[in-house]
Amino acid sequence: MSLQLILGRSGSGKSYQLYKEVISKSMDNPDTNYLVIVPEQFTLQTQKDIVSMHPNRGTMNIDILSFLRLAYRIFDEVGGNDIPVLEDTGKSMVLRKIVANKKKELELFNHDVQKQGFIDELKSLISEIYQYSIGLEQLQDMEELAKDKPMLRAKLHDIIVIYNGFKEYLNEKYITAEEILDVLCNVIDGSYIIPNSIICLDGFTGFTPAQYKLLTILMKKAKKVLVTVTVDPREDISKVDEEFKLFHLSKKTIKKLMDIAKEEEIQVDKHIYAEELSSKIPYRYLNSPPLAALEHNIFRYPSVSYVKEQDSIRIHAARDGKQEIGYVIREIKHLIRVENYRYQDIAVITGDIASYGRIAEQEFEKAGIPCFIDQKKDILSNPFVEFIRSALDIVKNDFDYESVFRYLRCGMGNVDREEVDILENYVIALGIRGRKRWNTQWARTYRGQREGELNRINELRKQLCEEMMPLYEVLSDRSKNVAEYTTALYEFGVKMDAAGKLENYRMHFTEENMLSTAKEYQQIYGIVMELYEKLVELLGEDKLSLKEYTEVLEAGLGEAKVGLIPPGLDQIVVGDIERTRLKDIKALFFVGVNDGIVPKSNTGGGILSDLEREMLAEHKIEMAPTRRQAAYTEQFYLYLNMTKPQDKLYVTFSKVSEDGKSLRPSYLVGVLQMLFPKITIEEDEEFAEELEQIIGNDGGVDYLIDGLRRFPYEEVSDTWRELFRYYNSKAEYQQTIGNLIDAVFYVNTDMGLSKQIAGELYGSDLMGSVTRFEQFAACAFAHYISYGLELRERQEYRLAVPDMGNIFHNAIEGFSRKLASSEYNWHTIPDDIRDIWGEECVREAAEGYGNAILTSSKRLEYIIKRVERITKRTLWALCQQIKKGDFEPAAFELFFSDRNQLNSLTLDLSKEERIRLQGRIDRLDLYEEKDKLMVKVIDYKSGNTAFDLLSVYYGLQLQLAIYMNAAMELLERENPNKEIIPAAILYYNIDDPIVEKSDHVEASILHELKMNGIVNDNKEVVKHLDHSFKTEDDGIMPSVKSDIIPVESNKEGYFTKRSSVAEISQLKTMEDFVKKTVSQFGRKILDGDTGIKPYQLGKRTACDYCPYSSICGFDTRIQGNSYRNLHSLSKEEVWGKMTERRDKNGGNEVDRGTKEGN
Repeated sequence: MSLQLILGRSGSGKSYQLYKEVISKSMDNPDTNYLVIVPEQFTLQTQKDIVSMHPNRGTMNIDILSFLRLAYRIFDEVGGNDIPVLEDTGKSMVLRKIVANKKKELELFNHDVQKQGFIDELKSLISEIYQYSIGLEQLQDMEELAKDKPMLRAKLHDIIVIYNGFKEYLNEKYITAEEILDVLCNVIDGSYIIPNSIICLDGFTGFTPAQYKLLTILMKKAKKVLVTVTVDPREDISKVDEEFKLFHLSKKTIKKLMDIAKEEEIQVDKHIYAEELSSKIPYRYLNSPPLAALEHNIFRYPSVSYVKEQDSIRIHAARDGKQEIGYVIREIKHLIRVENYRYQDIAVITGDIASYGRIAEQEFEKAGIPCFIDQKKDILSNPFVEFIRSALDIVKNDFDYESVFRYLRCGMGNVDREEVDILENYVIALGIRGRKRWNTQWARTYRGQREGELNRINELRKQLCEEMMPLYEVLSDRSKNVAEYTTALYEFGVKMDAAGKLENYRMHFTEENMLSTAKEYQQIYGIVMELYEKLVELLGEDKLSLKEYTEVLEAGLGEAKVGLIPPGLDQIVVGDIERTRLKDIKALFFVGVNDGIVPKSNTGGGILSDLEREMLAEHKIEMAPTRRQAAYTEQFYLYLNMTKPQDKLYVTFSKVSEDGKSLRPSYLVGVLQMLFPKITIEEDEEFAEELEQIIGNDGGVDYLIDGLRRFPYEEVSDTWRELFRYYNSKAEYQQTIGNLIDAVFYVNTDMGLSKQIAGELYGSDLMGSVTRFEQFAACAFAHYISYGLELRERQEYRLAVPDMGNIFHNAIEGFSRKLASSEYNWHTIPDDIRDIWGEECVREAAEGYGNAILTSSKRLEYIIKRVERITKRTLWALCQQIKKGDFEPAAFELFFSDRNQLNSLTLDLSKEERIRLQGRIDRLDLYEEKDKLMVKVIDYKSGNTAFDLLSVYYGLQLQLAIYMNAAMELLERENPNKEIIPAAILYYNIDDPIVEKSDHVEASILHELKMNGIVNDNKEVVKHLDHSFKTEDDGIMPSVKSDIIPVESNKEGYFTKRSSVAEISQLKTMEDFVKKTVSQFGRKILDGDTGIKPYQLGKRTACDYCPYSSICGFDTRIQGNSYRNLHSLSKEEVWGKMTERRDKNGGNEVDRGTKEGN
């Protein structure tokens, strides 16, 4: 019954001396038990160490245990563990339920329960209360102490409510993992093992109150207790120094153990200093004076600098985390090849295992280096867990789109990916939401849907409903309890053969040699089944809403972790500075030594802040360390880790984060530079042409690609040429080299189609609207994608700008029909009737358009209100414009096609090939005199489209001219005795403009809504179009600015330059020109022109808003890619060129722009 401490610095051989002594004594005293207690994560490694050191390569009376394993060992002997243990998973589930039940009693936390991470924080706090043996009375005392601090008092009040609820729930049913040691203390007196044991504790940096309580009993009962503590022999261990000192924790532990021994009158044997048993230089660093100097001086004040040249400690700066790991891989390969290291002699540690572990796993696998990532993996991203969560969400959210397709895409369903895509396209296009619609036969189709696809879609719908409905019926039944919910989930998994699918995944990953992933898939089903059992055991008879049940289950799933495969015999360990136990390491790589990682930036504050914890500590209430104390503890862990290697220490940091932000190196880099003045920070650039840097972890492929990229522009090195020759000479690499060369010298050109293939694709008759040819003029490739391959953007259940345009068109057409069948006309309809009819027509147009889309969200309801307002404004403006002239609307939405047998719509390209145009004129206005019929064509636009003669010349605006040709030919046929005169082709932009407040608001609005286009310059025609120009003589009224048409007169009574007018001969020229342009485009289409040559006209390009940009890959930075620049011409030049092209034998070629550039 004695206590003995084994003290020494890191690397001095404390553990070695302890194990050596234990092995020796165990062989001399075979009847005595030797219990070696180490932290949980160190048990396996310690077992290996002792067995390998033992002369017999085996142990009979030495047991390696953690505190938890010791407890179960004693429970096996004396009993006392009848009550099941509530682990973290169960604790999270119980706490979520308690917080929900006690919500009304909580002052502060009642709104926090839904916040992400709150239950985790609460669980940590409850665990901390148990771990530090804080009882209810202490908590109440703490609340009393905080009465002057409202926030802290409210927190403590809520903690007490939750703690009481937690205790009541556990009462005699469960104990927490933190209480196991308390239970052990109560029953350990009955043990016969402990009195006949020598107990050794190794690898601890300190103990919790519950562990000290157990240690007190062990010291009293056991033959002897030995404890190793890391401390510098130069330190005065009788005094506990300030928190910031390196060995504060160690000296605090020694003092506590000494106080216990004194209070319990336990004999304290003379302390053993490991240094005294070996040499003054720690055993680990006998061959590395720089590392000995590091151990001797780091974080000590004052310190002595090591001024000699050395290469045992190196600092490397890399651009980012990936390059850091690249440097590590190069150095590892060097150590393996040149210095005969084994992988197990090397370790990598970091303060950010989540980021660096992921990078290391990927890069080490590429480099063929075996590694073990010492990091527990959560299961939330596993397909089986996603399968369960999405199935619950389908029921909870009543078959909403997101939940259904999460379920279908999780990898555990019975529908393959292609079918899921088809089903998803349908659901998105028709806005299907809710169980009722999923349970109803679907009959509607959407634009672009393949023929016959609906039957297959309905089969998929039916299959999903059959899978889900049994589960839906149970989970939506509020009378069911947790056990029934969980049973339904279990049966659902069985029905869907989840276990079989997971086994298939496991076999696949095993075949791919992805052993870690295979291990996860092997464990996952068992983990979830255990969770189900735990859920039923804890809450089985309780009745929870589905929302609460889902939250409780997700809390459990969030806590569950997949066990790790232990490291193999020869692997590199990649671990965390606090968690990972390293043993017999020759070289250590410390990566990610950046500010924010070392020391950690403590962004999370926890439920109790540091100030609140410090206030409680002042009243002798000990809790877990504050962030400040944790930073000092981290310093101690840094010391322990950096002093692990025997030969080499590499410290690396990044300059740039993953998101491109600049990073600072950690203060630790400065500490090392101060201790080793001659150390220099190596940069990646310094090694640019070194062979190891070139070969890297990918065999030099990156270097090869970089050289290829620069090859056309600059000289490459002889090393690069030699590497290229090597790869190119190997048959297995020639395909790769060929692909790389193709990629580097890639030119984005389109080969076009042969005439035969174009004929097969388009047919001999080119059918379509004028828009088709306008698109060809803009970009031949876009035309090919749209009209040749018939690719469409995914149809979505929403109101886009084109959809709003359709509603405007349909509403105005509906209004016109209603007006025509009434006693009113455009001149006589009252304002109030017009507005009421306008609203009705918008509603009718919208309802017919989108199957109740308008009421599917508040946003869409607002959009329709806006459409109503604009439509009412449009109808008012149209009435005003009609009243101001002699023209009357004769037709709305006038459809024309080759069925009309119009020459202007059928254009022969050859004997077998022709163009058949079709279209729809939004509005046709006529004015009839004795022997004349004047025609005005109007096209409604919901955007900002403006008529541009230059665009007509380049084929980008053919619509109005073609419409006028068709209208005139149709009217000539219907009115053979009349002269048909083109009056105007105009765009009306549907809008509700904002104007300045004045006495002439309506006049200002009408002016803003003026139509734009081109008008016949015949003065009689203009006067019929707008009465403002009427005079008694043949002229027009001077100084008039029309509110209707793009015409104005000067004071002499002539049209101004700003007027958009043309002579009848020019309009005829334009008619002929447009027909020939369409013919030319048709000829090119059938010849197979699919060139990626989008136009650029000023700031406008064909690529603006083009939906096909991701297909063509057009990029002006790639050789061969440039815009087709269209020259800017004046109005006079355009008319001149149109006439010239018409006169030149019909004009064999369309001007498509000649200048190319970026």
